Amino acid sequence: MFDWQAELGTPAQVPVSLMARPTSTSALDMVAKKIPTQATAPKPSFAQALCDSTVIYSEPFPSPVIRGDMLLVKISKEAYVCGLEACRTNLWGRLMLNKGDTPYSSKFVFAKLQTICILSGPWSLRSLGRGFYEFTFASHEDLCKVWAAGTVSLKPGVLRLFEWSKDFNMHTQRQTHAQVWICLWELPQEYWMERTLLEIAGVVGTPLLIDQVTKNRLFGLYARILVDLDLSKYFFYEVMVEREGFVFPIAIEYERLPDFCTHCKSIGHNVNSCHWLHPRKEDKQAQKVDNGKELVNSQKQRNEWKPKDNPDGICNALFIYLIIFC
Repeated sequence: MFDWQAELGTPAQVPVSLMARPTSTSALDMVAKKIPTQATAPKPSFAQALCDSTVIYSEPFPSPVIRGDMLLVKISKEAYVCGLEACRTNLWGRLMLNKGDTPYSSKFVFAKLQTICILSGPWSLRSLGRGFYEFTFASHEDLCKVWAAGTVSLKPGVLRLFEWSKDFNMHTQRQTHAQVWICLWELPQEYWMERTLLEIAGVVGTPLLIDQVTKNRLFGLYARILVDLDLSKYFFYEVMVEREGFVFPIAIEYERLPDFCTHCKSIGHNVNSCHWLHPRKEDKQAQKVDNGKELVNSQKQRNEWKPKDNPDGICNALFIYLIIFC
């Protein structure tokens, strides 16, 4: 008869004859497979796993307010400030493709940028839709290094990088920033410290990079710095530099400013050639209809064939025919 108490007891209570049996065929192994031990924890249920991953806040959420036909909620200022702090090293980019090009996935853009930009820390990107991307970098140095590139060629397509700002809306986004080299003319050498140069260049734009010739002081006539410039703002060609007890002016020169239209806020053309402000003349003719409005023809008027009056030509051909066959 099988003794269950002996099989489930501790090894000190198990008879010697039973312990001498092979462990692979013993009844103890068969029972151990069915009864869980203390080391094996039971698998948590779905509700328990959900409760463990859910953050429980002690403060209640704000109550919504109905204002007109809209539902309004006022968010917490502390949480919003934390969100702004987390985006300090973020950057935006827009992928521009030609008509007919295959759209890129986020993984493809990330893999292609990894081969172009070698950074000191980790970075990530996420797609925002409509060709817009948001980049997150580990440090401000990596952000400036990538931002200084301005436009990255992906072959095909280009990725234009621009400054991160709050309340981003892709539908109203206009590209008004460009990376431009500026020259600070006749700046004395005691002001050529990196921090001082960036402070002076920061009055016209966001400083990104100092030229190696300027950094090594190989040429002292002007200091050259790359800045991210907002083309929609007014350009200052002179700036007053002030230190304690002294102030002096220096001239600023902008190298190769791109064309910018102040009407449609677009880069690539000036206001004189803006087709929104000066529409092109159409060759199509407009005809008036009964309601007084003008209707533009979608097709050009067809020239109908009309026979020409040529009695002399007909008589000459008939005369030649009579001579040959008569």
